Amino acid sequence: MKADAPPVTAAPAARRLPMWAAWTIGIGCVVIAWFVALVTPDADTAQAPFVVSAAVGESATGRNIEVTVTDVRRAEHVAAGGWSAEGNWVVVDVEAASVLSEVQLNRAVLVVDGTQFSASERPDSIRQASLTAGIPLSGSLAFELPEGLDAGDASLEIALAPRGDTRLDSMIVLPFELAEVAEVGDTELLATEWTNL
Repeated sequence: MKADAPPVTAAPAARRLPMWAAWTIGIGCVVIAWFVALVTPDADTAQAPFVVSAAVGESATGRNIEVTVTDVRRAEHVAAGGWSAEGNWVVVDVEAASVLSEVQLNRAVLVVDGTQFSASERPDSIRQASLTAGIPLSGSLAFELPEGLDAGDASLEIALAPRGDTRLDSMIVLPFELAEVAEVGDTELLATEWTNL
């Protein structure tokens, strides 16, 4: 005797969302996608250096560098050893040391209203010195600006920047107003030497 086959039942009808609910979910997804796109940083921002703010007289420490800016001044005449020059100079005295390993200061830039000025390589300065872990060096950085540039939003940027690349590394930044920097006329760059602890 053959067993009776179970009765065939119809599949339940698929429940459909009301049209207004489908539209609401769709618009919600578009708004969420727009918000995600809005807060996602672009490639330059995602790889920007980590800024460590500095103030005159206070130590600022990054990944592998510690810097204290001890003085900022403007001068018409600068001298270092047997070298001297006239011009529109900003001189910055610093104490700097590496934190982890011996390195060289590869980026010392003064930015004035978006224009970058590298530290001059003409005088002997801390710009060319190698930094040792935990043993600070003191010295000066000299920036020659164009004649007549005596005001503007300025910032000093100091970083290790191997091969000039500051991406995803720390950078010490000291912001100031150029017009508020004291003018001294003549000044001597500090000799680069070990700091007295």
